[in-house]
Amino acid sequence: MRAFVFGMTEARVTLAVAGGIARLTFDHPRRMNAITAAMWQALPSLLDRVASDPAIRVLLLQGAGERAFCTGNDISEFEAIRADAAQSAAYNALQRAVAERMAALEKPAIAAIQGHCLGAGLELALQCDLRFASPEARMGVPAVRLGLPYRLEDIVKLVDVAGLATARLMVLTGCSLAGAELERMGLVTQLLPDRAAMQAAAEIASAAPLALRAAKAAFRELTRRDAPADMARAQALADQCYDSADYAEGRAARREGRPPRFTGT
Repeated sequence: MRAFVFGMTEARVTLAVAGGIARLTFDHPRRMNAITAAMWQALPSLLDRVASDPAIRVLLLQGAGERAFCTGNDISEFEAIRADAAQSAAYNALQRAVAERMAALEKPAIAAIQGHCLGAGLELALQCDLRFASPEARMGVPAVRLGLPYRLEDIVKLVDVAGLATARLMVLTGCSLAGAELERMGLVTQLLPDRAAMQAAAEIASAAPLALRAAKAAFRELTRRDAPADMARAQALADQCYDSADYAEGRAARREGRPPRFTGT
Protein backbone atom coordinates (compact mmCIF):
# COMPACT_ATOMS: atom_id res chain seq x y z
CA MET A 1 0.00 0.00 0.00
CA ARG A 2 1.19 3.50 -0.87
CA ALA A 3 0.23 6.34 1.45
CA PHE A 4 0.47 10.11 1.08
CA VAL A 5 -0.25 12.79 3.68
CA PHE A 6 -1.19 16.39 2.91
CA GLY A 7 -1.44 18.99 5.69
CA MET A 8 -0.46 19.24 9.31
CA THR A 9 -0.92 16.48 11.87
CA GLU A 10 -4.09 17.94 13.41
CA ALA A 11 -5.86 18.71 10.12
CA ARG A 12 -4.84 16.69 7.12
CA VAL A 13 -5.92 14.82 4.03
CA THR A 14 -4.45 11.37 3.51
CA LEU A 15 -4.37 9.22 0.41
CA ALA A 16 -3.75 5.47 0.63
CA VAL A 17 -3.58 3.37 -2.54
CA ALA A 18 -3.99 -0.40 -2.56
CA GLY A 19 -5.68 -2.91 -4.85
CA GLY A 20 -6.63 -0.27 -7.41
CA ILE A 21 -8.49 1.79 -4.78
CA ALA A 22 -7.38 5.27 -3.72
CA ARG A 23 -8.80 6.04 -0.27
CA LEU A 24 -8.91 9.77 0.39
CA THR A 25 -9.55 10.54 4.05
CA PHE A 26 -10.49 13.85 5.67
CA ASP A 27 -8.78 13.71 9.04
CA HIS A 28 -9.49 16.61 11.39
CA PRO A 29 -10.95 14.98 14.50
CA ARG A 30 -11.14 18.05 16.72
CA ARG A 31 -13.42 19.76 14.18
CA MET A 32 -15.31 16.62 13.02
CA ASN A 33 -13.29 16.45 9.81
CA ALA A 34 -14.01 20.04 8.77
CA ILE A 35 -11.82 21.18 5.87
CA THR A 36 -9.25 23.90 6.45
CA ALA A 37 -7.92 26.22 3.76
CA ALA A 38 -4.67 24.24 3.76
CA MET A 39 -6.60 21.05 3.14
CA TRP A 40 -8.46 22.66 0.22
CA GLN A 41 -5.12 23.79 -1.22
CA ALA A 42 -3.76 20.24 -1.02
CA LEU A 43 -6.72 18.52 -2.65
CA PRO A 44 -6.17 19.51 -6.33
CA SER A 45 -2.70 17.94 -6.52
CA LEU A 46 -3.99 14.88 -4.73
CA LEU A 47 -6.84 14.48 -7.23
CA ASP A 48 -4.36 15.02 -10.08
CA ARG A 49 -2.37 12.10 -8.67
CA VAL A 50 -5.50 9.94 -8.67
CA ALA A 51 -6.32 10.95 -12.24
CA SER A 52 -2.84 10.28 -13.62
CA ASP A 53 -1.98 7.01 -11.85
CA PRO A 54 -2.99 4.06 -14.08
CA ALA A 55 -2.86 1.73 -11.08
CA ILE A 56 -5.78 3.60 -9.50
CA ARG A 57 -9.16 2.41 -10.78
CA VAL A 58 -11.55 4.06 -8.30
CA LEU A 59 -11.54 6.87 -5.72
CA LEU A 60 -13.12 6.38 -2.29
CA LEU A 61 -13.79 9.46 -0.12
CA GLN A 62 -14.22 8.99 3.62
CA GLY A 63 -13.88 10.73 6.96
CA ALA A 64 -11.63 9.61 9.77
CA GLY A 65 -13.45 8.00 12.69
CA GLU A 66 -17.17 7.35 13.01
CA ARG A 67 -18.56 10.76 13.99
CA ALA A 68 -18.40 12.51 10.63
CA PHE A 69 -17.66 12.20 6.95
CA CYS A 70 -16.99 15.94 6.78
CA THR A 71 -18.77 18.83 8.48
CA GLY A 72 -17.88 21.33 5.77
CA ASN A 73 -15.48 24.23 5.98
CA ASP A 74 -13.61 24.95 9.20
CA ILE A 75 -15.48 28.07 10.30
CA SER A 76 -12.92 28.76 13.02
CA GLU A 77 -10.73 30.16 10.21
CA PHE A 78 -13.36 32.46 8.75
CA GLU A 79 -12.64 35.54 10.83
CA ALA A 80 -9.10 35.58 9.48
CA ILE A 81 -9.53 34.42 5.87
CA ARG A 82 -13.24 34.58 4.90
CA ALA A 83 -14.64 37.65 6.65
CA ASP A 84 -15.88 39.62 3.61
CA ALA A 85 -16.77 39.30 -0.06
CA ALA A 86 -13.20 39.71 -1.34
CA GLN A 87 -11.78 37.09 1.00
CA SER A 88 -14.72 34.80 0.28
CA ALA A 89 -14.05 34.99 -3.45
CA ALA A 90 -10.49 33.77 -2.92
CA TYR A 91 -11.64 31.05 -0.54
CA ASN A 92 -14.39 29.92 -2.91
CA ALA A 93 -11.80 29.61 -5.67
CA LEU A 94 -10.07 26.93 -3.59
CA GLN A 95 -13.28 24.92 -3.46
CA ARG A 96 -13.99 25.48 -7.14
CA ALA A 97 -10.57 24.07 -8.09
CA VAL A 98 -11.46 20.86 -6.28
CA ALA A 99 -14.93 20.67 -7.85
CA GLU A 100 -13.40 21.07 -11.31
CA ARG A 101 -11.00 18.20 -10.67
CA MET A 102 -13.82 16.00 -9.42
CA ALA A 103 -15.97 16.81 -12.46
CA ALA A 104 -13.10 16.02 -14.84
CA LEU A 105 -12.10 12.77 -13.10
CA GLU A 106 -12.51 9.90 -15.55
CA LYS A 107 -12.49 7.29 -12.78
CA PRO A 108 -15.51 6.43 -10.62
CA ALA A 109 -15.71 8.08 -7.21
CA ILE A 110 -17.53 6.75 -4.15
CA ALA A 111 -18.40 8.53 -0.91
CA ALA A 112 -18.47 6.39 2.25
CA ILE A 113 -20.54 8.47 4.66
CA GLN A 114 -20.69 7.96 8.40
CA GLY A 115 -22.10 10.49 10.82
CA HIS A 116 -22.39 14.13 9.79
CA CYS A 117 -22.04 15.20 6.15
CA LEU A 118 -22.66 18.94 6.02
CA GLY A 119 -22.06 21.97 3.80
CA ALA A 120 -18.88 21.53 1.79
CA GLY A 121 -18.77 17.91 2.92
CA LEU A 122 -22.14 17.38 1.26
CA GLU A 123 -20.84 19.13 -1.86
CA LEU A 124 -17.95 16.68 -2.09
CA ALA A 125 -20.23 13.71 -1.54
CA LEU A 126 -22.61 14.90 -4.26
CA GLN A 127 -19.70 15.10 -6.70
CA CYS A 128 -19.18 11.35 -6.32
CA ASP A 129 -20.84 8.80 -8.58
CA LEU A 130 -22.07 6.66 -5.69
CA ARG A 131 -22.82 7.47 -2.06
CA PHE A 132 -23.12 4.78 0.59
CA ALA A 133 -24.18 5.94 4.03
CA SER A 134 -24.51 4.32 7.42
CA PRO A 135 -28.00 4.38 8.99
CA GLU A 136 -26.71 7.01 11.44
CA ALA A 137 -25.60 9.43 8.71
CA ARG A 138 -26.97 12.99 8.61
CA MET A 139 -26.75 15.33 5.63
CA GLY A 140 -27.50 19.02 5.64
CA VAL A 141 -26.82 22.53 4.38
CA PRO A 142 -26.53 24.86 7.41
CA ALA A 143 -25.31 27.90 5.44
CA VAL A 144 -28.34 30.12 6.16
CA ARG A 145 -27.84 29.56 9.88
CA LEU A 146 -24.34 31.01 9.54
CA GLY A 147 -25.34 33.98 7.41
CA LEU A 148 -23.65 32.42 4.39
CA PRO A 149 -25.05 31.99 0.88
CA TYR A 150 -25.12 28.51 -0.56
CA ARG A 151 -23.37 29.07 -3.88
CA LEU A 152 -25.17 28.65 -7.19
CA GLU A 153 -22.92 25.82 -8.35
CA ASP A 154 -23.58 23.92 -5.14
CA ILE A 155 -27.34 24.39 -5.39
CA VAL A 156 -27.16 23.13 -8.99
CA LYS A 157 -25.46 19.93 -7.87
CA LEU A 158 -27.98 19.41 -5.06
CA VAL A 159 -30.89 19.95 -7.48
CA ASP A 160 -29.35 17.52 -9.99
CA VAL A 161 -29.04 14.79 -7.36
CA ALA A 162 -32.04 15.27 -5.08
CA GLY A 163 -34.48 17.42 -7.04
CA LEU A 164 -35.72 20.98 -6.68
CA ALA A 165 -38.13 20.39 -3.78
CA THR A 166 -35.54 18.67 -1.58
CA ALA A 167 -32.90 21.26 -2.46
CA ARG A 168 -35.23 24.08 -1.43
CA LEU A 169 -36.07 22.35 1.83
CA MET A 170 -32.43 21.81 2.76
CA VAL A 171 -31.08 25.19 1.65
CA LEU A 172 -33.88 27.43 2.87
CA THR A 173 -34.37 25.80 6.28
CA GLY A 174 -30.80 24.68 6.95
CA CYS A 175 -32.21 21.37 8.19
CA SER A 176 -30.44 18.02 8.27
CA LEU A 177 -31.91 14.82 6.88
CA ALA A 178 -31.15 11.37 8.22
CA GLY A 179 -31.84 7.67 7.89
CA ALA A 180 -34.37 6.48 5.36
CA GLU A 181 -35.02 10.09 4.24
CA LEU A 182 -31.58 10.18 2.63
CA GLU A 183 -32.29 7.16 0.48
CA ARG A 184 -35.88 8.17 -0.30
CA MET A 185 -34.79 11.63 -1.49
CA GLY A 186 -31.95 10.30 -3.62
CA LEU A 187 -29.14 11.81 -1.57
CA VAL A 188 -27.52 8.42 -1.04
CA THR A 189 -27.35 5.39 -3.29
CA GLN A 190 -28.00 3.01 -0.39
CA LEU A 191 -28.04 2.93 3.40
CA LEU A 192 -25.61 0.19 4.22
CA PRO A 193 -22.82 -0.60 6.69
CA ASP A 194 -19.44 1.02 6.08
CA ARG A 195 -18.00 -2.09 4.46
CA ALA A 196 -20.47 -1.77 1.56
CA ALA A 197 -18.57 1.19 0.13
CA MET A 198 -15.32 -0.79 0.13
CA GLN A 199 -17.08 -3.74 -1.49
CA ALA A 200 -18.40 -1.49 -4.24
CA ALA A 201 -14.96 0.07 -4.69
CA ALA A 202 -13.39 -3.38 -5.00
CA GLU A 203 -15.96 -4.40 -7.62
CA ILE A 204 -15.29 -1.26 -9.65
CA ALA A 205 -11.52 -1.70 -9.30
CA SER A 206 -11.83 -5.14 -10.91
CA ALA A 207 -13.75 -3.79 -13.92
CA ALA A 208 -12.31 -2.67 -17.25
CA PRO A 209 -10.83 0.86 -16.94
CA LEU A 210 -11.66 1.90 -20.50
CA ALA A 211 -15.27 0.80 -20.07
CA LEU A 212 -15.48 2.74 -16.81
CA ARG A 213 -14.05 5.83 -18.49
CA ALA A 214 -16.59 5.56 -21.31
CA ALA A 215 -19.44 5.23 -18.82
CA LYS A 216 -18.24 8.23 -16.79
CA ALA A 217 -18.03 10.31 -19.97
CA ALA A 218 -21.54 9.33 -21.00
CA PHE A 219 -22.99 10.27 -17.61
CA ARG A 220 -21.12 13.57 -17.61
CA GLU A 221 -22.29 14.56 -21.07
CA LEU A 222 -25.88 13.60 -20.29
CA THR A 223 -25.97 15.73 -17.14
CA ARG A 224 -23.67 18.66 -17.89
CA ARG A 225 -25.00 22.22 -17.64
CA ASP A 226 -21.94 24.24 -18.65
CA ALA A 227 -22.14 23.33 -22.36
CA PRO A 228 -24.19 21.22 -24.78
CA ALA A 229 -23.69 17.49 -24.39
CA ASP A 230 -20.73 16.26 -26.44
CA MET A 231 -22.19 12.93 -27.43
CA ALA A 232 -19.55 12.42 -30.12
CA ARG A 233 -16.83 12.37 -27.42
CA ALA A 234 -18.81 9.90 -25.35
CA GLN A 235 -19.34 7.68 -28.39
CA ALA A 236 -15.65 7.84 -29.35
CA LEU A 237 -14.61 6.62 -25.89
CA ALA A 238 -17.16 3.83 -26.11
CA ASP A 239 -15.87 2.84 -29.55
CA GLN A 240 -12.32 2.56 -28.17
CA CYS A 241 -13.51 -0.25 -25.94
CA TYR A 242 -14.38 -2.47 -28.90
CA ASP A 243 -10.78 -2.42 -30.17
CA SER A 244 -9.19 -2.76 -26.74
CA ALA A 245 -7.17 -5.64 -25.34
CA ASP A 246 -9.47 -5.53 -22.32
CA TYR A 247 -12.51 -6.36 -24.46
CA ALA A 248 -10.66 -9.38 -25.88
CA GLU A 249 -9.63 -10.35 -22.36
CA GLY A 250 -13.23 -10.06 -21.16
CA ARG A 251 -14.44 -12.42 -23.88
CA ALA A 252 -11.60 -14.88 -23.23
CA ALA A 253 -12.27 -14.88 -19.47
CA ARG A 254 -15.94 -15.60 -20.08
CA ARG A 255 -15.12 -18.50 -22.40
CA GLU A 256 -12.60 -19.94 -19.96
CA GLY A 257 -14.72 -19.46 -16.86
CA ARG A 258 -12.19 -17.32 -14.97
CA PRO A 259 -12.02 -13.74 -13.63
CA PRO A 260 -10.77 -11.26 -16.22
CA ARG A 261 -7.41 -9.52 -15.81
CA PHE A 262 -7.92 -6.04 -17.21
CA THR A 263 -4.96 -3.76 -17.90
CA GLY A 264 -6.61 -0.61 -19.20
CA THR A 265 -5.36 -1.14 -22.75
